[in-house]
Amino acid sequence: MKIIANGCPGLSPKELQAKKDEESRMQADMAEIIETDARRNDLESYIFTMRDKTSESGELGEFVSAADREKFSADLTKMEDWLYDAEDATKVMYVDKLTELRKQGDPIKWRHQESQIRGEWIDALSGTIANYKAAAQNPGEKYGHIATEKLGKIISECEVVAKWLAEMKAKQEKLSKCDRPVLICADMEKKNKDLAKSADDILAEPKPKPAEPEKKQDERKVEEPNSEEGKTVDPAASAAGPPNVDVD
Repeated sequence: MKIIANGCPGLSPKELQAKKDEESRMQADMAEIIETDARRNDLESYIFTMRDKTSESGELGEFVSAADREKFSADLTKMEDWLYDAEDATKVMYVDKLTELRKQGDPIKWRHQESQIRGEWIDALSGTIANYKAAAQNPGEKYGHIATEKLGKIISECEVVAKWLAEMKAKQEKLSKCDRPVLICADMEKKNKDLAKSADDILAEPKPKPAEPEKKQDERKVEEPNSEEGKTVDPAASAAGPPNVDVD
C-alpha cells in the first residue's frame, strides 16, 4: 500500500523544483554579468595599452607610420567614448568592438614581433646551410659511402636556400620598420625544416655491410681406402699361409 505523507514541514516537490530552477537562472545571469564585465575590461585595457605603445616614443612607435598612427589613435578615442556611453552593451558587442580595433593593432604588433626574432632565424637558417654543405663537401668516413651525386644534391639545395636568404635580406634592409616585412620568420622556419629533411634523408643512408672473408678450403684431401689398396699387410700373417682348416 502506498503511503502519502501529509503535514510534513518544508516545501513540496513542485515548489522545491521551482526554487532550484530560479537559482539556476540566477547563477546563469551572474555568470553572464561577470563574463560581460571581463570583456568590457579587455576592451578598455586594449585602448589604453595600444594608445601608449603606438605613440611616437612607445614600444611599437617605430612600427606604425605617422598616418596610420593618427587614424588608429582617433579610432581608439572614438571607441573609448562609446565604451563610457554604452550602458546596456552586451558581451558580444564588447568582443566585436575589440575585434574591430585589433584589425589595425595586430599588424603593428606582428611587425614588432617579426623584428624581434628575425635575427635569430637568420642565424639558425645560415647555420643549417653551413652545416649540411660542409657535411656534403667533406663526407669523411661518416658519409664517405654515399654516392657523389647524392651529396652534390645537398650542396645544390644549400646554395639555393643561401641565395634566397641573401636576396630577401637585401630587400628587407631597404624597408622601414613600419612597412610589411618581406623576410618573414615563418618562411625561414619552413626553409630550415625542408632543407634539413631533404639532407637528412640522404645522409641517413646506412653504410654497406663489410664483405665476409672467404673460408679457406683445406688443400689436403683425405683419401678413403679403396678395396685392397691402401691396406696394411701383416708380413707374419702372409708367411703363415691360409688359416688352419680342420679336416674330418
